[in-house]
Amino acid sequence: MRGRSPHFSAVLVAAIAATALLVLGLSSGALAANPNPHADCNNVLTAPVVSCHFSGSDADPDYCGTGREIDLTFDGHFSLANKPPSVGFRNNSSGTTVLTDPLTGATVLIHSAYRFTDTIVSGDPNGAHTELWVFKGAGETIRNFHGGVIARDAGNLTVEATFDGVVPDPLNVQIVGDRGDHSLFANGDCGVLVAALGLS
Repeated sequence: MRGRSPHFSAVLVAAIAATALLVLGLSSGALAANPNPHADCNNVLTAPVVSCHFSGSDADPDYCGTGREIDLTFDGHFSLANKPPSVGFRNNSSGTTVLTDPLTGATVLIHSAYRFTDTIVSGDPNGAHTELWVFKGAGETIRNFHGGVIARDAGNLTVEATFDGVVPDPLNVQIVGDRGDHSLFANGDCGVLVAALGLS
């Protein structure tokens, strides 16, 4: 698997970003639906373990590039040790997103429940560096409205992400270990979700 560069799942990336930005005291896209992103958290500044609940709704006017609008609602929870970002962090996350086509009523549910760890393995945390991301658990389970599983990522996934210290997003993401099946992370989930919502 080394060297495979994934088009990874938006759900997992959003969860990582939300957690990282909360640790840094900023808001993220998912948390932006709540005007006070810390309103549903324990004391972010002093608690040894930060625990947060987030929920909201939004609409994507061009879902996965289809030109169709999809409504979404989300509800989730994560907890993480309150320590400096340079040390790395670990969080336990769970959440559910419901996608609905307002024209047809077609609905898809996405659930995740996993532990994520992020460790800086080389370089300067404020400059060019490499991080090791490890996911353990059910990274993403996509179900139809009746509960049938359409697609699923589960098991242990290890990823190296390289950053240049200028752009906040990783320059390169490589799967270096996959004990399970993480095709949604590797290939993205748009193909599955577009078909499940009847947008193709």
